[in-house]
Amino acid sequence: MSHICGFVLAAGEGRRLRPATLSRPKALVPFCGVPLLELASSVLSEVGMKEIIVNACYQGDRVYEAARRLKEKYGWDIRVSMESKLLNQGGGLREGIKLVPEADNILVHNVDVIVDYDLRRLIEQHLSSHADVTALVIPGKGPRTVTLDLSGRVVKFRSPGHDGYTFAGIHIFRRDVLDFLDPENEAPDIIDAYQKAVDAGLRVDGVVASHDVYWSDMGTTGDYIRAHSDIMDCSLKYHTMLRKAQAVQAQRRFDLEVKGVTCTGALGLGAELGVPQGTHLHNVVLWDYTRLPRPLLYADGIFVGDDVPSPKPVDASRKPDERIFKSLDLRRDFCSLEDLAKQGSGRKYMRIRYKDKSWVWCAYNPERRENASFAAIGDFLFRLGLKVPAVKMHLADTFELISSDLGQSDINLVSEQMREHLLYDVVDQIALLHVRGDQAVRLEELPLQKGFTKGLYDWERDYFRNNMLDRCLEHPELWGDAAEDYCEMRSLLLREPLVPIHRDLQSANVKVMDGQVYLIDFQGMRLGCAAYDLGSLLYDPYQCYPSSLRQAVWRRYNRTVHELGGNPPQSRVLYAAACQRLMQALGAYGKLWMKDGLEWYRQFIVPGFKMLVEAATEADQYPGILNMAKKGLALAEERLQSPNS
Repeated sequence: MSHICGFVLAAGEGRRLRPATLSRPKALVPFCGVPLLELASSVLSEVGMKEIIVNACYQGDRVYEAARRLKEKYGWDIRVSMESKLLNQGGGLREGIKLVPEADNILVHNVDVIVDYDLRRLIEQHLSSHADVTALVIPGKGPRTVTLDLSGRVVKFRSPGHDGYTFAGIHIFRRDVLDFLDPENEAPDIIDAYQKAVDAGLRVDGVVASHDVYWSDMGTTGDYIRAHSDIMDCSLKYHTMLRKAQAVQAQRRFDLEVKGVTCTGALGLGAELGVPQGTHLHNVVLWDYTRLPRPLLYADGIFVGDDVPSPKPVDASRKPDERIFKSLDLRRDFCSLEDLAKQGSGRKYMRIRYKDKSWVWCAYNPERRENASFAAIGDFLFRLGLKVPAVKMHLADTFELISSDLGQSDINLVSEQMREHLLYDVVDQIALLHVRGDQAVRLEELPLQKGFTKGLYDWERDYFRNNMLDRCLEHPELWGDAAEDYCEMRSLLLREPLVPIHRDLQSANVKVMDGQVYLIDFQGMRLGCAAYDLGSLLYDPYQCYPSSLRQAVWRRYNRTVHELGGNPPQSRVLYAAACQRLMQALGAYGKLWMKDGLEWYRQFIVPGFKMLVEAATEADQYPGILNMAKKGLALAEERLQSPNS
């Protein structure tokens, strides 16, 4: 009778989970509050594995100690194969099976894989078919590079297409299959050995899981966090330990909500947490004993079980946390840091350069809610299909981000011939956000800013009146011309459907790299009228695009929305939204110049009024707003030409 032992591959560093795995080996990272090693070992024990081998290398002493505790807790026969250096999966298996010379078949379970599948079926298939290798493969998820023939045998493990199956990280092999490992390679790949076995004519089977089987490979931080949401929607059939952990997670979340904590998105909650009343948790994992300092929005990150310090000031002295350099494998003393020209409200940006590579670092003040939601919104937009700077790392405990570096080229720096093409690209992406983003935002409970209501439109109106008409032009009575038209315009905008909008879609927030446009500064995203984004983009005072270009880009947006199955707003809504946005922008220019002393914004006041005149003229239904805009333009030109202005 065949002797089968279990093997948990657990030696890896978990580099893609850094910086969380700087403090803990991947095998001891908790999922639903339970260490991955414990979850994987429980699965192997439940299907009858009498011996379980665990290989360990990175922080191996901690893995060894954890295995010892599991042995005491459950009575499992866990044996640890210690590696002095990483041997890859093939090398780790070759070394580890020396601890079980009597085993002729080995059932392997990657430590970072979660699957709800009856592995007894995999074992039965392997033994009854006398296969050399039997691998569990997943349909419809993951990279899907495994191809099978009609009989279910593996043809290729690494097919260049993406229409096959995904290797699940769970497989059984006959001991002598390891002879296909390269003897000269100290750290060979087990998949290479399996492919050699296929090519040599050995029987290598793929067992296809059904489409409803839960499977997750938690290689990246994003995968790890989102898996905590996915698992709560599953009715687990076979994974007993994880089913119990599900119930504990539901109770912990309920207890926090009763306490007055807002819980949205994916949450992984450890034991004995300190979360103040009024806190908002979104897409976060809190390991055991995490204590948060104050009631803020904490989004899209991992908290590793320490007391989280209060936010540091975001000022000139702020520098990147040392874990960033360790996580990126950078020599700190070989890196150069340079402040970016453009900074943000409560945010500091620096470029980190190392040899021929560079990243953008941002420290943010989480007291401003829009800053705290940046990572979550950026990840959402990336998965939706928009081109945004990829968030490479988020230190949620020190409120720092590392993003891909898009360089310094804005859309206003490209040639006129390229500009129309790039604007088409922008509105194609924005159409996708408006049409497909609506349902996705609600499903993910994304922590957006407060949506457009009568109050927010009126705030923008008063911002314009106070900072531009009163403080800058010193003629607040000009609003009398526009008041009645404004009420009509506001009513039109309020009748429009609410969709997720960028909210600050101006040329300064459109980066160009390698002929592609990327959207930045989207942390102000909220629900609003779709035309607001188009008004921001097409009537941008930084650019003052000609009417012919505006109309061409507007037609492109409409066509794309129709192709996506949506209904674009009417042109009259575009003109109204442009007027509304331009008043908000002019209010900002007045405030930034007159109150904050930022002289640079002064140059955009006249262009802003010119665009407002054009938008009101094209609307052809707001004579009061048009009259106010013309008077404001005349005053702005007079004042800005004055030597004492």
